[in-house]
Amino acid sequence: MEPIPLMTPYKMGRFDLSHRIVLAPMTRSRSYGFMPQPEAVLYYSQRASEGGFLISEATGVSNTAHGYKDSSGI
Repeated sequence: MEPIPLMTPYKMGRFDLSHRIVLAPMTRSRSYGFMPQPEAVLYYSQRASEGGFLISEATGVSNTAHGYKDSSGI
C-alpha cells in the first residue's frame, strides 16, 4: 500500500516534521484585554502532535490592527 503523502515525514529547514499537516494561525476571540487566556493553552495542546507544525495565533500589531473584539495583540 502506498503511504498517504500528508502523513509522510518532511524536513522544513531545521525542523523535522513527522507529517505534513499544519494548523494555520487563527484567532479564537478568547484574548480578553489583548491577552491570551488559559483556554488557549488547552485549545492548542489538544491539537498539537509530536513532530507536527502548529502556528498558534494571529495577532494584531497595534490597537487599531484588530479586525474584531477579543483578538490577541502585542
